[in-house]
Amino acid sequence: MKMVVLYLAGLMCSLLYLLKKKRFRKPALLLLAGSLVASAVFTADMIAAKDGKVWEIERAEKSGNPRTVELEAQAADEIETILIKIAPQSYSLQELEQLSERLFAELEEKIPGKENTLDCVTSDMYFPAVAEGYPFTLKWQTDHPDILSQEGKIGEDIPPEGVLIQIRLHLFYANTSFEAEHLFYAMIYPSGDDAAYWNRLKKYLERQEMDSREKNDFLLPDRFEDRELLFQEKKSDKSQALFLLSVVAALLMAAGEKQEQDRQKKKKLKEMAEEYPELAVRMAMLTGTGMTISTAFRRIAGEYGRQKQKKEKPLYEELMITCREMETGIPEITAYQNMGKRCSLSCVARFTTLLIQYTKSGAKGLKTALQEESAQALKERRERAKRKGEEAGTRLLLPMTLMLVLVMAIIMIPALTSFGL
Repeated sequence: MKMVVLYLAGLMCSLLYLLKKKRFRKPALLLLAGSLVASAVFTADMIAAKDGKVWEIERAEKSGNPRTVELEAQAADEIETILIKIAPQSYSLQELEQLSERLFAELEEKIPGKENTLDCVTSDMYFPAVAEGYPFTLKWQTDHPDILSQEGKIGEDIPPEGVLIQIRLHLFYANTSFEAEHLFYAMIYPSGDDAAYWNRLKKYLERQEMDSREKNDFLLPDRFEDRELLFQEKKSDKSQALFLLSVVAALLMAAGEKQEQDRQKKKKLKEMAEEYPELAVRMAMLTGTGMTISTAFRRIAGEYGRQKQKKEKPLYEELMITCREMETGIPEITAYQNMGKRCSLSCVARFTTLLIQYTKSGAKGLKTALQEESAQALKERRERAKRKGEEAGTRLLLPMTLMLVLVMAIIMIPALTSFGL
C-alpha cells in the first residue's frame, strides 16, 4: 500500500504542476509517465500474485548449474522472504557408470597429447582435473613420479629404451559416494625436443666424468640416444672484440675531433670579436682622411701582411682573403658579403653591411657610421671584459673556500688539542 500511495502522489504532483505552472513542463511530463508506468507494473504484479501460488520448482538439467529462488512464505498473517538453493537433477548410479566408461574411452586418446600415443610418449601428457561435459572430479597417480608426475610432466632421466608407466585415474562425483577407477599404461621415451636432448647429454657427460675420475683420461662418447656425436674444443674468437674495440675507438676519435673543431671555432670567433674594435677604429680613421673604402681596406690588410707575426690574427686573415678575392676579379661588394658569411659574427656582419651600403651609395656619411660602430665595438669589448672578470671571480670562489677551510683547521686543531679534546 505504501507504494500505491507513493505512485498516486507522483501522479497528483505532476498533474497539478502541469495545470498551474508553465515552466519545467518536460520534467513534470517525465514524472507523470514514470508514475503511470510504475502504477501499471505494480497493478499487474498484484494481479499475478493472487494466482501465483507456487507448489513446485523445476530443477535445472543434469548438466546445468544450481540456482537460488526467492520465495515469499505466508503463515497466518505473517509474511517472510526465504531463499532456497535448488540443485540440478542428479545422475543415477547406472548413468554415472555409463558416463565414466565413456570418459575413460575419450581420455585414452586425449591424455597422450596430439603428437603422441600411449605406446610412444615423448612430451608432457594431458592430465585434467575436470572433464568438460562430465560431472566428475579427476585425480591422477603414477607409479614413477620421477619419470611422469601427477601433473603429466615428463622427467629428464629417462633411458633411451623407454619406461612403461602405470597411470591410475580416480573419478569422484560431488556430494555422493560414487567412485570409479581406471588404469592406463604409457610407454615413456626421452623427449625429442633438441633442448631436452642437449640437457640429457650434458647430464650424461657429467655422470661419466664423475665415474672416470680415477682414470687418466676422460673419453667422450661417439653416440648418444642413436645420434652420432662429434666434439671439438671451442676456441675464443678475439676478432669480434678487436672489431668492436676499433669501432668504439673510431667513434671516440671522431667525437674528439668534432669537439676539437668546435673548440677551435669558438676560440677563433672569440679572438675575432676581440680584434674587431681595433679594425673598426682604424677603418674610421683612414676613411676620415679621405681614402675610399677599398683603399682603406687594402691598406689595413697590407700593413698586417708586412708586419705579420708568429701568432696569426683571424680577423685580419679574413681581410687578406677578401683582398685576394678582389684581386682575382670578384666584385668588391661580393667579396665583403663573403667575408661576413665566413666570420659568423654579428659585429663583423654589421661592419660588412656598412661597407656594402656605402660602396653602393658613396662614402658620404661613412665616417660617422664607422665612428658609431667603433664606439659600439668598444662598448661590447668593455662588457666582455666585465663578464670575464665575473667568471674569473666565480672560478676563484672554490679555491678561496678551500683556503678558508684550511685556515680554520690550522687555527682550530691546536686549540682543540690544548683542551684535550
